[in-house]
Amino acid sequence: MRTNTRIVLSIIGLELLLMVFFTANGAYVSITSPESPLLQFIGVVPLALGILIYLLVGNKWKHYFFTSPSSSKKALLYSLPLLLVLLLIVTGNHGLNTSSLPDLFIMLVIQILVIGLVEEMFFRGFMLKLLLPKGFRIAVFTTSFLFAITHSLQLIGGQSLIDTIFQIIYAFMVGLVLSLLVVHRQSIVIPILFHGLNNFFQFMGNAKGPAVTDYIIIVIMLVYSIYLWRSMAQSKNLPVTPSKSM
Repeated sequence: MRTNTRIVLSIIGLELLLMVFFTANGAYVSITSPESPLLQFIGVVPLALGILIYLLVGNKWKHYFFTSPSSSKKALLYSLPLLLVLLLIVTGNHGLNTSSLPDLFIMLVIQILVIGLVEEMFFRGFMLKLLLPKGFRIAVFTTSFLFAITHSLQLIGGQSLIDTIFQIIYAFMVGLVLSLLVVHRQSIVIPILFHGLNNFFQFMGNAKGPAVTDYIIIVIMLVYSIYLWRSMAQSKNLPVTPSKSM
């Protein structure tokens, strides 16, 4: 019982910590409307630095980043649907806006090393590993749900309610796939890179892609999540991670 309480409190604490930083960043962006890509996400940088310090000081790199026993070829195969999604985003947005190459580079770095790192470490790193002893089903659904709900904070940044609801659904499907990949013992580097590149292509596109592209992506993620789920359910080597390992 004490273990369950500790896990629940840890999950709540992590979620609240994340929401505080993103809420503060969203409020800052709404008030100042910064043009610099760095300033648009400056409120999340301290959280990214905190994670990096934790990983370095606690020597946790191998624990989170190099847990996959699979070959590079297998990792590439697992990543193919994600690469297809990224290709759809780029083509749907008519390529990248290259009017400012420095901004393009800064946005790429920020989305991968700040936003991608922070969100993936929280949801597919800390939370998922805390919940895995309770079964991969609970771990995957809980982290994906929290990942999706966190995106409701986009409302603070001025996003419409309809767009936010759609983004929550989109985030939930993405969360399912990324969580299942980690449960399949793929390195968290894959979700971090996909997350960062997904955001980068969305922010830096020449135009907003058609809605049909988003629907196609959701269908791809749904089909892929079903495949990964069934594969995991049939596996005899279900992952078991001690909750104290965080």
